[in-house]
Amino acid sequence: MPYQNEQPVVYPFGPPVYMDVVPEEFIQELDNLIEENGGKVEFDASGLLAGRIRKQTELQTLISPDLEEHIIQHCMRFSEMTNGNQGELSKTPSMSMCAIWSNIQEAREYNPPHQHTGHFSFVVYCRNDLQKFSIEELQDNEYDSPHEKNSEQVEANRKLAGLIELQYGEANWMNWNQYQFIPQRGDIIIFPSWLRHTVYAHYEENCVRVSVAGNVEIVG
Repeated sequence: MPYQNEQPVVYPFGPPVYMDVVPEEFIQELDNLIEENGGKVEFDASGLLAGRIRKQTELQTLISPDLEEHIIQHCMRFSEMTNGNQGELSKTPSMSMCAIWSNIQEAREYNPPHQHTGHFSFVVYCRNDLQKFSIEELQDNEYDSPHEKNSEQVEANRKLAGLIELQYGEANWMNWNQYQFIPQRGDIIIFPSWLRHTVYAHYEENCVRVSVAGNVEIVG
């Protein structure tokens, strides 16, 4: 039958999410910083963060001004696009990076559901050895096999291995309260810092996923 409105479904609730790509030159800079400073006691961030990840490195004093500015520009673009300030730069707030660190996620390590400080949180992905696997392959393991399902257990029994997930609101019928994705090298994702998110474990030995996360705050 004919329809008058070809796009009848709208998504009027919940926080926006920004996704783009960081140039290779900046990914190389992050690669080098992680390799040079990972494991140094003075930059060890593993005891300060929510992640159950052993190799986490503080990068706040190490990144170049150009890289910091590039990430802030993504946050400003996100703010402009979601607040209707395109082309009105005078209305765009000033921003400052208030934290940045790297995560090297190995098999069985994970990041539990948590939130950040600041106004915007970002994650840049430098390496993902899991890209060579399909999601079906990642989730085909003895640890991630759902039990028998019923209508009240679908959420608890879904497969999770290898996923990054943003979470908002309550689980309910016709309510999409999760956004899941598997990133590639160079990807950047930005979201409001209060948005709950988690990184599920993977079970592929000798495979790592390297990300750089941080927070940006509005200062004026």
